[in-house]
Amino acid sequence: MSAFVAAVVTAINTGIDAGFVLRWLAAWLLAWPAAVVAAYALRPLAWRLALTVARLR
Repeated sequence: MSAFVAAVVTAINTGIDAGFVLRWLAAWLLAWPAAVVAAYALRPLAWRLALTVARLR
């Protein structure tokens, strides 16, 4: 997911040309650790929210 988002944001911000892959890789290398930390930190909240939504049905 972080790779896809980094690719989309990089393409929007800088365009797609010969240097796109290197710019995308640099963006992804910065985004990936942040995405992992956010996923683990927010997992309990996301789980409770999912259970709450499931109970509303």
